[in-house]
This record gives sequence, C-alpha cells and structure tokens, in this order.
Amino acid sequence: MRKRIALLLAALLLFGFTAACGGKKEEGRKTGLFYEGTGISPDAVLLTVDGREIPSWRYLYWLTYNCDFIHSSYERTGDTLDWSAPLSGGSLAEYAAQQALQSTALYATVENWAETYGISVTEADRRAMADDWTEKTEHYGGEEAYLASLADMGLERADAETMSADYYLYSHLYDLYRTAGSGLYPADGAVERFGEEQGYLCVDKILISTEDVPEGDTEALAQRRQRAESVFSQLNSSPDPAAGFAALADTYSDDPDRAQYPAGRTFLPGRGVLPAAVEEAAQSLEDGQWSGLIEAENGFYILLRKQPDEEVIAGDYFDSLLQKAAEEAEIKLEKAYQEIHTGEFYEKLTILRRAADS
Repeated sequence: MRKRIALLLAALLLFGFTAACGGKKEEGRKTGLFYEGTGISPDAVLLTVDGREIPSWRYLYWLTYNCDFIHSSYERTGDTLDWSAPLSGGSLAEYAAQQALQSTALYATVENWAETYGISVTEADRRAMADDWTEKTEHYGGEEAYLASLADMGLERADAETMSADYYLYSHLYDLYRTAGSGLYPADGAVERFGEEQGYLCVDKILISTEDVPEGDTEALAQRRQRAESVFSQLNSSPDPAAGFAALADTYSDDPDRAQYPAGRTFLPGRGVLPAAVEEAAQSLEDGQWSGLIEAENGFYILLRKQPDEEVIAGDYFDSLLQKAAEEAEIKLEKAYQEIHTGEFYEKLTILRRAADS
C-alpha cells in the first residue's frame, strides 16, 4: 500500500454512492453502534463534498477513529481526558471533529477524482478485496469474530465490504498521474519545483549502532567507535568511495531500514528520519559527498548524500494536489451534523461498547 496520504484503513467503495446533491435521507438502517449513539441512520446523508453525498457512518467512523486514538494517547500518559480542553483554534472535541471531517473530505475527493477521470474498481481489485476479507476472517478466528470486531467500530458487513476500494481508486489515479499525456500528468517541471521548494534530502547511511550498549560501558562504546572508524577508513581508501559505499553499508551497517532503502532514503527534514545532529550534517553535504564520523545517541553514522528519488517526490506532489483539492472542496453540512457533540458521542459509544462486551 502506498504510503502517500495517510490512508489509515482501506476506505469507502465507490459503487453505491452517487455524486448527486440532495437532502438528508430518511430511510436506511436503524441499528448499529452509530445509530444507538446518535439516533442518526448510518445511511442518512450527513454532508456533501463537491456534491458527493456522504452517509453518516463514514464521518462517524473517522470521528470514532480519532476519539479512540486520543483516548489511547491520554491513557498512555495517565492524563485525564477532557474534551473541552482548549487547543489552538478550539477545543479537543472540535479538533477531533475537524480531523474527521478532513479525512471524510479527502476520501470523497478520491472518489470524485475517480469519477472525473473515468477510474473505477476493476475485477482484479474485487478479487483482491475478496481475498482480503477471507484473510481477515481467518485472522480473527472466523467470520463471527470478525463481524463482532467490525461492530465495535460501528460497522456492519455491508460497510466493511465497501471499505477497501478507495485504496484501489487512489492507486489507479496515481498510475494515471504518472502516465504522460493523461489529464492528471503534471506540468513540465512541476515535480522538480515542488521538490526544490520542499527541500528534500536523500542520504545513504552506514550506522554502527550503540543502542544495546549498557549505559556507562565505556569499553563497549569504544569498541563500536573503533568499528565505525575502521569502516570509515575502508571508505576513504576505496578507489571509488561513492560506489563502494553501498557494499560497506550492506556488510557493516546496523541500519534496520537497510533492506527497505538499499540505495538511500529520500525524505523531508524535520520528520524524525534521522537524529537532529545527523540530519544537520546531511544538509551540509553536497550531492555525492560523504561525511565524516557522526556520533548520535543511537550510534555512529557515516552518510553519503545523493540526488533525491524523483518517484518519492512525485508521489508527495500528487498527494499535495489531492490534499489541496480536498481542502478547497465545497462541503455542505446537514443539520444532523451540527447536533453531533464529540464528547457526548464518544462517552455514549464507550458505554455501548462496554455493554456489548459484557
């Protein structure tokens, strides 16, 4: 699965929802966690995104997801959860609701783009989704157990069966975006300009880890330093250090991400990919230049700066376009949306979940 925009879970299947405008639907289910928690049918239209009708269960799913995440974070720190606690621009409850609305708008925008560009779920996609359903039921120990876990998230089987297609729509849209001459193909130089504006880095690294060295064990630390110095010496004595860097990294590096990024990793500074001191050293290098020995809390680093991977930048640029479209989308909220109060909703949901588990 592409790690572009946070497709937190495979999302909402395109078929079954239309792009027509319209008022709140009165018909629909009157069962399930969300109905019991709000009195709103999961099938009732709660909002529209550029004309696409969004049933309430989609928004409530994301609201529940955000509330669960916030609740877990507070539990880990031992703090008391107060939904009225002030945050920049509002309260904690308002933050959770706004994030849910943004996620809902983003997935709706994927579907709107798919409709605009003639993208649909293929038979191969459907087979993959069927396989995924089978895999999940086996993972949970049977369909009944899996359905129970879905119910705890406010979903029925019909909802779950419609929750993986946006991933496929997104992938097909990205393929179209990477196809020269298509309606989504970026303008000449757009990806390059985006990369320069954002300041992407690409570095290959050799890490001699000290994470398992006991605190105060100066002898073990000195041995790791000696090992790192030996690798650095081999690099400097190589007839082609730039070419030999990868071989030394493959042989000596303790980098746990080596298999995933065998040719170096392209990333944005400030994202925690490297320790601050190591990242600062990387930024001071020229393309093709390697660093000296850099000591960090988790070990000794040797870096080789490289040209950023255009495919990574292209993917991020695509996501930025999609995100911008979602942010600029016309969102119309039904009256029922305004009647959902995050803290009260989540407290009631918690009670309902406990009752279901008892």
